[in-house]
Amino acid sequence: MLPTTGPRCRTCGKAIASDFPTAPFCSQRCRMADLGRWFAGEYRISREIQDSDLEAGD
Repeated sequence: MLPTTGPRCRTCGKAIASDFPTAPFCSQRCRMADLGRWFAGEYRISREIQDSDLEAGD
C-alpha cells in the first residue's frame, strides 16, 4: 500500500514508499526521465565550483 503522505516521486509527484527499489522515483521510467534532464542541461548547480569540491577523497 502506498502512503498518502511522505515521499513523492521527484519526476511525476506520485506517492512512493521510502523503501521502494527505485526511490526517490516511482519507476525506472521516471528515473531515466530525470537523468535525461541532467544530460539536456535542464538542471544546474546553483553555485560556482570551489577548489575544495575538486579535492580527491580518501
